[in-house]
Amino acid sequence: MSVIRYEHVHQYKIDVSQAKSIGDFIKIFEDTVSLFKRWEAKGVQLDPHGIGSSYAIFYTYDEQVAREEGFERIRTESGNPLPRR
Repeated sequence: MSVIRYEHVHQYKIDVSQAKSIGDFIKIFEDTVSLFKRWEAKGVQLDPHGIGSSYAIFYTYDEQVAREEGFERIRTESGNPLPRR
């Protein structure tokens, strides 16, 4: 049985165009921090080779977590690509 890796490419683009106050900025950034804390609690990992200047790749092998968080099915443990849906 092969292990399936699920990935999400997270763009660092944070839209603050609707912010009207410092409190709005804080809320926008807190929402992003909350997302990362939730992923960490669920065992999501950061791919150390998948970090760029404007993105980072996060992954999990847990299918339930992948479904809950909208991650994509990427490859088997041996690195063979799987068809995307």
